[in-house]
Amino acid sequence: MPSSASNFLDDMLQRFFILALVIACTVSLHAQELTDKQRNLAGRFVQLEQILFRLAETSGSSNPHQATLLKKALLDSKDKLLVQRFDTLVNTIERRQLSEAVTGQAEIEQDLILLLRLLESVDREESREREKEAIQEFLKDLEEILHNERLLRHETQQQDSQHLPALEQNQQDIRMQAQALQERIAEHEGTTPQSENEPSESDSQNNQPQDSQPQNRPQEQSPSQQAMERALEQMREAEQQLQQAEREGAIEAQEEAIAELQRLKEELERILRQIREEELMQTLEKLEARFRRMIQQEQGIRVQTERLMNELAATPAMRTERQIQVRADRLGIEQQGVIDDAEAALVLLREDGTAQAMVESLLQSRFDMADVKKRLEQIQIDAVTLHIEDAIIEALKEMLEAVQSAIEEARERQENAENQEQGEGGEMGEEPLIQLLAELRMIRSMQRRVNDRTARYDTEIKQMLENPDADLSPFKQAVEELARQQNRISRILHEIRIGRIR
Repeated sequence: MPSSASNFLDDMLQRFFILALVIACTVSLHAQELTDKQRNLAGRFVQLEQILFRLAETSGSSNPHQATLLKKALLDSKDKLLVQRFDTLVNTIERRQLSEAVTGQAEIEQDLILLLRLLESVDREESREREKEAIQEFLKDLEEILHNERLLRHETQQQDSQHLPALEQNQQDIRMQAQALQERIAEHEGTTPQSENEPSESDSQNNQPQDSQPQNRPQEQSPSQQAMERALEQMREAEQQLQQAEREGAIEAQEEAIAELQRLKEELERILRQIREEELMQTLEKLEARFRRMIQQEQGIRVQTERLMNELAATPAMRTERQIQVRADRLGIEQQGVIDDAEAALVLLREDGTAQAMVESLLQSRFDMADVKKRLEQIQIDAVTLHIEDAIIEALKEMLEAVQSAIEEARERQENAENQEQGEGGEMGEEPLIQLLAELRMIRSMQRRVNDRTARYDTEIKQMLENPDADLSPFKQAVEELARQQNRISRILHEIRIGRIR
């Protein structure tokens, strides 16, 4: 489980902190002993990376999102060169450069804390997913109980008084079904439901002294438990009324039971909405951070690309120099890093499943990123390359703006949630990750980029056709991708129009 990795890292952090204090406060300690302790920590961190790798591999098919987070933790570790920095600390202590070692340890400690938070988020997400699945199961069973109680109320209304006692068993069966659900909800919430044999509130008032209290009754119950307790009490009352052939009393108790079960349903749906909002906010915050980083990286690539283009324009002969190729290759590697971030963002968006226009916009941008990478590696560093990079940056900024707007709306919903009245009945909907207006803006931008690229391909192909021996095969894949993008834009618009997305 990911928690084992979190505990492993938490233990390492504690050991690391103690070691840092030892180094800072006991500089007279023998260097070899410190070196051995630091080397032990380095070895434990290597073990941690191996654990993360195995967890990511084994959870790939059963829990893709968990696998993605674990791989992200591994990538962060690799990007920050943590293993190498551990080894450097060992060498630093061996050279008795303790002050430098303390500084290095403090820096690694902060990186380990960030890694621990990422691993802990895996546990939080799994816990939230289990909570959501449990609530959904409760709602499914509750719907059946509600349906049965409504049918029984209708039958009570239709039956002759002399046949009402025969319905008592039906009411008892429904009550037992509801009581089983109550026990499951109580177990899930970690509380103890009131026993069926425990006196009711009315009995307590009639038969117990004023200063006596029911035994084993929880002092505090959740709203869901309170609603279920009241529903069960009304079902018991309905059983008594049916046994006595009191139609009006039975119907009244059944209607009260239905009302309480409906309140329970609304409470469970409220919890589901809250879980969905938490998931939504977490996804949006991850997307915001990733888009910010992608924009920053792409802007840096764009600045370096323009600088290199200007140098080549001033000295065309430089194009064949090895130094230019190395710089261009380095830019290509940086562009691949942005592509990797785009892939990770696509995983988040596809898991949500509601932001179809943003998925397509990011797919377009990823295709453009791959095009830029190829052009850089081939030293096709010109105005076209800059134009594509500008289009990537513009698209990423638009996506970031849509995500930020969605975050603001989600926060407003969270702030107002407690003060809003929840409607009764109906099927519970899910708030889309990105609102429709923002998606329409992205569709407009996507269409504009498709139009620009179509015009560019048209110009380039016409120029190549002037040469009878021109090879147009490189354009085949690009034009096919352009056609796919156009078809996808049309499909998304059609789905929005017929209401499949919303």
